[in-house]
Amino acid sequence: MKNNFIKSENFTKWAIRKVSVGVVSAAIASGIFIVVGGGEAHASDLQDKAPVVQNVENKQVDDATESKVIENKVNTVGKEAKQVEKSTVEAKNVVSAKKQPEVKSEKEVSIESKETDVNNLIKHAKDVAEPQTTPVEVKKAVMENTKDTVDVPAKYLDKANFPGPFTAGVNQVIPYHLFAGDGMLTRLILKASDKAPWSDNGTAKNPALPPVENLTKGLYFYEVDLAGTQGKQDKELLDLLKANGTQSYKATIKVYGEKDGKADLTNLVATKEIDVNLNGLTSVQEVKKAVMDNTKDTVDVPAKYLDKANFPGPFTAGVNQVIPYEFFGGDGMLTRLILKSSDKAPWSDNGSAKNPALLPLEKLGHGLYFYEVDLAGTQGKQDKELLDLLKANGTQSYKATIKVYGEKDGKADLTNLVATKDIDVNLNGLTSVNEVKKAVMENTKDTVDVPAKYLDKANFPGPFTAGVNQVIPYHLFAGDGMLTRLILKASDKAPWSDNGSAKNPALPPVEKLGHGLYFYEVDLEGTQGKQDKELLDLLKANGTQSYKATIKVYGEKDGKADLTNVVATKDVNVNLNGLTSVNEVKKAVMDNTKDTVDVPAKYLDKANFPGPFTAGVNQVIPYEFFGGDGMLTRLILKSSDKAPWSDNGSAKNPALLPLEKLGKGLYFYEVDLAGTKGKSDKELLDLLKANGTQSYKATIKIYGEKDGKADLTNVVATKEVTINLHKETKQMDMKPGKDMMQNNTDTGSMNSNVSGKVMNMSKSDNMSMESSMNKAMMPENMTMDSHMNKDMMQDNMTMNTHMSNGMMKKGMLPKTSAAPEGTMSSTNSSNTGILGLIIASFLGLLGFRRKSN
Repeated sequence: MKNNFIKSENFTKWAIRKVSVGVVSAAIASGIFIVVGGGEAHASDLQDKAPVVQNVENKQVDDATESKVIENKVNTVGKEAKQVEKSTVEAKNVVSAKKQPEVKSEKEVSIESKETDVNNLIKHAKDVAEPQTTPVEVKKAVMENTKDTVDVPAKYLDKANFPGPFTAGVNQVIPYHLFAGDGMLTRLILKASDKAPWSDNGTAKNPALPPVENLTKGLYFYEVDLAGTQGKQDKELLDLLKANGTQSYKATIKVYGEKDGKADLTNLVATKEIDVNLNGLTSVQEVKKAVMDNTKDTVDVPAKYLDKANFPGPFTAGVNQVIPYEFFGGDGMLTRLILKSSDKAPWSDNGSAKNPALLPLEKLGHGLYFYEVDLAGTQGKQDKELLDLLKANGTQSYKATIKVYGEKDGKADLTNLVATKDIDVNLNGLTSVNEVKKAVMENTKDTVDVPAKYLDKANFPGPFTAGVNQVIPYHLFAGDGMLTRLILKASDKAPWSDNGSAKNPALPPVEKLGHGLYFYEVDLEGTQGKQDKELLDLLKANGTQSYKATIKVYGEKDGKADLTNVVATKDVNVNLNGLTSVNEVKKAVMDNTKDTVDVPAKYLDKANFPGPFTAGVNQVIPYEFFGGDGMLTRLILKSSDKAPWSDNGSAKNPALLPLEKLGKGLYFYEVDLAGTKGKSDKELLDLLKANGTQSYKATIKIYGEKDGKADLTNVVATKEVTINLHKETKQMDMKPGKDMMQNNTDTGSMNSNVSGKVMNMSKSDNMSMESSMNKAMMPENMTMDSHMNKDMMQDNMTMNTHMSNGMMKKGMLPKTSAAPEGTMSSTNSSNTGILGLIIASFLGLLGFRRKSN
């Protein structure tokens, strides 16, 4: 016999020595067992013959006995073989009908015992042929193949019926291979269910999903215990789940071993705790309300978030693409930041920390709605292409539209727009340290004047003291109603509302500042350690006061301010103003202003426009500007007499306050100049210069304040004053001879006063000159002229004095106030003119003499 045994194959060896021949024959005939030993090893002709010891005397008896025994054995084997064959046939065709008990003979009992042995052998043989699922495999599957969190769509729960499979295996023990049948709640626990079909109540009879690959049926059982629902099964359980609606449950998966074909509850093979989120129905009205109430109007996305976003990653999920609505607030998603609840929720770049998703509305039923956020200017771009575009654009504001759709056949129904809302999304790029340093130096004031009303109306809670003596994000530097907003130069033309009630836009301290990259504080000297309400109370108690302040900008580390990294710093002066009463203003107007104001001619002559000279004249401006450098109204204050002045305020001398500790922003003023009404600024300045020296009646008017402007119906104080403006007089040019004489004759009465003396002097001199000229030559005439000039100069000096005195007595010279140092007085100008007249007269007389000669 040829040996076909392959030594490399593995087989299970069984000893059959103790089994009857009939049983072995039946087992081998069934094909369950095969002979794997070498055939030649069992050939009878190759076996060694054992020696036979015979007893001659008993040989005949032994032969007869042996023949009888053999015959009995053959008969027995034949009967047994027939019985086993019959039993095998009966085993394959099981009859379910019950039989009446009957008394069996010992022979029948023996046959049944042999039949049982065969069945056990067959069963054991099959178990060996098909490998069984081990407890280790079950444990591994429970841990790896099931979800940690299960979201059950609202539609699944809503449409579940009983009788039906939905609650099978929940709070009840059933075979493990039934774990993931179609329409079962526990099917959704398997990770494989995400891509597998589902039908409500299992109507489509989709294939079950195996919880373990090649799971041996009948070896394991399971149940999923749902916390808070113990003791409830089937319909009772289903009714409870529907009544609870959207709710999260703690659940425990338990897998048991098998004993006697049943679950062995004492043998817990594997267990795992999970979260099961069941969802009830959510109405359309609830969705609409949530979109309007739970989302921001303006979204600021920190620069770091955009910079660290990757693809694949969740950042752009839901932007320009439709996804389930329940994913709206996932960790690391741009749309998460749209929710108001995101302000206090954790964030991780690319969702690496797997922070819990934020629901766009409470108890949202999953699978009922879908959404997208359309970003204007980026249509058609998604995922990586969109992310690359956003990063390339850097700091930029986008108009965005939230759209929520209904559901149809498990997908978004784009024809059913349930809710929509327009918002602004501000994405931020990176901002360099040098940009911050430059902004701190150039975009902030050196001196900050805080109106008294701002301080008086500030409340806490409120934004006024935010960022003062405390560190907050740098992009919040200039929020509406904040003291630090007033530090920015841009605040002068920006709106303000007390306590930020109008929600005016914040002013960026740096153009295109990346949010979340820097932090700041403004330290107010003398108030260290005080913040918020305590600080506000102190500032109000101090009233009008100047403070030294230091702006400090810090870098960022792990999302917080890195106080060891000071990026930029600057010292400024902050002038806070307390309230000033109406009585204080009235008293100041009467006591601190002059009745008559003399304005030096030089001040008017050098005044320019644009310039401060006419500010507050015939126009209403804040009262605190009354005494600004280079302003005409500065000269009204008594304190101006000892204060410096610069033309057009070029020296920037400190302004003079019209009263001590005046609260800025509380009052306004104007000085009305009679005869110039309706004219202001350049037009007024040109008129004053054209009028020259002139006196004006003027009225000081102080108004109260209303809504940050002058209330012209509320005149707080008034006073009339006289303002004398002077124009500078230029020196006359001297003209010899006839022209000079003509000028002298045009002087009128003044020349007549002088003519007597001049003529008397001429007669005496002429008589002397005529006698001398008749007796002498030309040199003598020259000597005479020398003496004559000397004598005439003495006479002219005497005459000049008498003329001046006479003119002063008759009031012919103008009355003027003392001119400032460095300017020509009116008296000096008159004396110079008189001296010119005398010289002209002398020259005229000399000409007359020569004509006579």
